[in-house]
Amino acid sequence: MEYKNRNPRAAIYTLGCRVNQYESDAVEEELKSLGFEVLSFTDVCDVYIINTCAVTAESERKSRQIIRRAAAANPDAFILVMGCFSQIKAKEAASIPGVDYVCGNRNKLSVSEFAAKLVRSGKKEKNADCKILDVETAALETMTVNKAYRDRCYIKIEDGCDNHCTYCIIKKARGNVVSRAPEDVLAEVAAIARDGCREVVLTGIEAASYGKDLGGYPLSRLMAQATKIEGIERVRAGSLEPSVMTEAFCKELADTEGIMPSFHLSLQSGSNRILAAMKRKYNREQVLRHVEYMKSVMPNVTFTCDIIVGFPGETEEDFLQTVDIAERIDFLHMHIFPFSPRAGTPAAQMKDQLPESVKRERAHRLGEIGRALAEKRYRRSVGEERSVLFESRMGEYFYGHAEDMLEVVLKTDEDLQGEVLRVRIVDYDGKHAVAEEIR
Repeated sequence: MEYKNRNPRAAIYTLGCRVNQYESDAVEEELKSLGFEVLSFTDVCDVYIINTCAVTAESERKSRQIIRRAAAANPDAFILVMGCFSQIKAKEAASIPGVDYVCGNRNKLSVSEFAAKLVRSGKKEKNADCKILDVETAALETMTVNKAYRDRCYIKIEDGCDNHCTYCIIKKARGNVVSRAPEDVLAEVAAIARDGCREVVLTGIEAASYGKDLGGYPLSRLMAQATKIEGIERVRAGSLEPSVMTEAFCKELADTEGIMPSFHLSLQSGSNRILAAMKRKYNREQVLRHVEYMKSVMPNVTFTCDIIVGFPGETEEDFLQTVDIAERIDFLHMHIFPFSPRAGTPAAQMKDQLPESVKRERAHRLGEIGRALAEKRYRRSVGEERSVLFESRMGEYFYGHAEDMLEVVLKTDEDLQGEVLRVRIVDYDGKHAVAEEIR
């Protein structure tokens, strides 16, 4: 394909989750196969593709902002919009000046073909073309990524969610759980391993529910199978709903070499009353029991989590229950979100909405506790050995992550990009574990 004596130029901007990033990578591969040169979003391009998010009202606002920024960067460029915002608010996305095409979450690869069609035509139409598929009935889109775009590669294993959490709108944007066939996932893992990837993260909108629509093929089995692929040294899972961590799940992972001892829990609260109001599928006792069992079979395991503070009706006692579970589990890191009412969800209409000042204060308090827990964990690691995937250089240091997700820095002149090395932790600099190479 030629475009004004050169290949057409495209750029993709991705908002939101790791699944969105994976889908953007798949679109990028399709664009390149069609003859596009894919550049940075800051470059002047002929085509801009925005992969939007809608998890919060702020995410929607940012999506609209990026669409307008693209139109301003090059008024003659073709603007294509996909993702969660366009899935649930297609007309609004299509009405933004400059937008040429809008699709949702089950036909994202269509943006590549439509982009090619637009550059062939060479002209912008007055009204955007809009193709939104019903996420409740449309099949899971077949997409793959064969290139290792980063040192830690994320692979989408499922789409959709079967939960009905009162604060969340993503089920409306993504539909019910639909899993990819395990052989397709493993073939993709093998492809990126051949391209040099050493660590994969199997992720999805609700990764914990993987396989429930495949006759009960569990996530733990898929993870274990991924470790057997030549070239893959480290396997992780994306965010997990805590109820998936049964004894069978924990034991299979603990018995499999190559499964990394670090798990991210979509916890949200430590209060049973608030968990019930959120319509989560577990209680604090289950979480603590599952975590303790995992610690018993995988002693070096660490946990990170998502927590919402200031949910409607959350009392000081409810908040202290969250503090208590955080301290008991000993989280390495907590992603803390002050509750933000999401239009279209039951929680936005609940009584007893808390003042913003209370939400901010609780987020700050929990953040301070989280920082103290992390510091203790890092200081305990001094003198211990770790295996580290090195991912980036800054000045004299290479940065990476250990098996248990400790952030590690190593002073070196060598290029360690993508290398997995055994190191010894010798210090803690207030943010990172400082390491020396074991020779």
